[in-house]
Amino acid sequence: MFRLFYMLRQSLLLLNRSKKVIFVSVVFLTIGFVTIGSIYIVGKRFFQSSLSLKNKVTITVFFKTSDSYDDVSKTIDEIRAIDGVKNVSLITKEEGKENFIKLFPQYAPLLETLNENPFPYTAKVEISDISMGNSIKSLIASFPTVDSVIFSEEMAKKINNLTKVAWLLFIFVFVVVVAEFVFISQSIMSFLVDLRHTEIKVLKLIGADNAFIEIPFVLVVVFAVFVSWALSLYFLKKIDFWSIDIIKGLLPFADYNFSVNTAKLFAELFGFGIVVCLIGAIIPLRRVSRV
Repeated sequence: MFRLFYMLRQSLLLLNRSKKVIFVSVVFLTIGFVTIGSIYIVGKRFFQSSLSLKNKVTITVFFKTSDSYDDVSKTIDEIRAIDGVKNVSLITKEEGKENFIKLFPQYAPLLETLNENPFPYTAKVEISDISMGNSIKSLIASFPTVDSVIFSEEMAKKINNLTKVAWLLFIFVFVVVVAEFVFISQSIMSFLVDLRHTEIKVLKLIGADNAFIEIPFVLVVVFAVFVSWALSLYFLKKIDFWSIDIIKGLLPFADYNFSVNTAKLFAELFGFGIVVCLIGAIIPLRRVSRV
């Protein structure tokens, strides 16, 4: 019990004697927590929304006006058998006409005067991987019953490029934050060891073991991480709320009704901060055994 009280007392003394260093460290650690947490929150929503948008990227197939229903049905079955095709929905001539009138009601009287329905059979082809869109489009265009095929290639490229950029950004930020945490924890520990150099020598002379001497230093680092983490929670909750507007700007036609498990994220951030900072503190802390 005496050892515990002594170590806690020494931790408080270290905090008191290094207030300015701890304050600066807390500021930078908080920035690190907010940075990596916000990138995760926005990135998580972005990936979820991009998946919903990918599902909306389809291939539109226009059949020849001379094709019969049986010919179109056979072609639809062949399209379904293509690798990478998730679903195919047929739009009949009448449905095509009704959809057109809904969009352009002013042309309804003109269409009624025509003897034949001018709209062809069409099909919406959903694909499992938008990167396969062009190859699937080429296969569908080769069928003799198909007149033309449209694939929103630019939208697909934009989603893929944004996803790649988001991944690279997250990896870069993660590496920078890890380096920042390691540097800050090393700086704190080096400063504290130098500050108590004489006292460490005295404790060594009276037979104190390394754990008895080192634990107060470790508690100071843990305290700095905890305070920084607690401060970052306020900002991360705000960013979680604002992230929906950010995604709307990046993917205006995607779905946004996705949530991030912030409780799990906050717990993981705290564990991440503790582990990385303690790893960074190991090297300067080893100097205690050489005093």
